[in-house]
Amino acid sequence: MTSNMNTAEVWQHHITSWDKRDLDEIVSEYTDHSILIANNKIYRGTVEIRGVFSFLFQLFDNGNNIIDPETIIERIVYITWHFTPNGDQEYYGTDSFVIEDGKIVYQTIASLLYEKYLMP
Repeated sequence: MTSNMNTAEVWQHHITSWDKRDLDEIVSEYTDHSILIANNKIYRGTVEIRGVFSFLFQLFDNGNNIIDPETIIERIVYITWHFTPNGDQEYYGTDSFVIEDGKIVYQTIASLLYEKYLMP
């Protein structure tokens, strides 16, 4: 992934990598200084973020996920989503991304889903 991508291009790369479950490509969007916060648990750098997405890919492969249209303002991307794990209730969640120099430097994720299906 090139560092001269704008916010919309980084977002498109992210969602394409998510849809393909391409762990290497999704991790390429982050740096060793990136921070991801999920329900107040902090993950720092590409190694820890790789672990998060490895877990998320497994979890989200076992249900139905709908991502609402994103909101992009300058260097911020905000999304809401609805996920229904097989045999479980629907969970609502939000993600926020801060993108600088073509990389995701901060991401937050919030959902009651991660209270039931604990992140690593």
